[in-house]
Amino acid sequence: MPLQRVGEEKKNDLGRGGIVQSMTDEWDLSEAMAKLSEALHEKDMSVDQLFNDFDADSDGTINGPELHNGIKDMVGDVLSPGQISQIIKAFDVNDDNRIDVGELRTALGEEE
Repeated sequence: MPLQRVGEEKKNDLGRGGIVQSMTDEWDLSEAMAKLSEALHEKDMSVDQLFNDFDADSDGTINGPELHNGIKDMVGDVLSPGQISQIIKAFDVNDDNRIDVGELRTALGEEE
């Protein structure tokens, strides 16, 4: 199934592996934070609840695939690996390439 950003017009050119390359870098870090914060408020969720929903393997961290799937499920946007990596790098204070609950709270401006 081709990847496509919600609300973005599908392009006809095929990329590697036959996947439609329709992603752009327009979905930047500030937009990611704003959309996640908005989704939290709309769904009346805490950052901890969001974290638990995203942390599919319950290991106490959110990795790239979990962040990708969580954003897709919660916000409806399908992000490129580069965009996911950009978000992780921005949120990841301890440089383990994962987001823990404290890092997510800090990034989204919620106190413990």
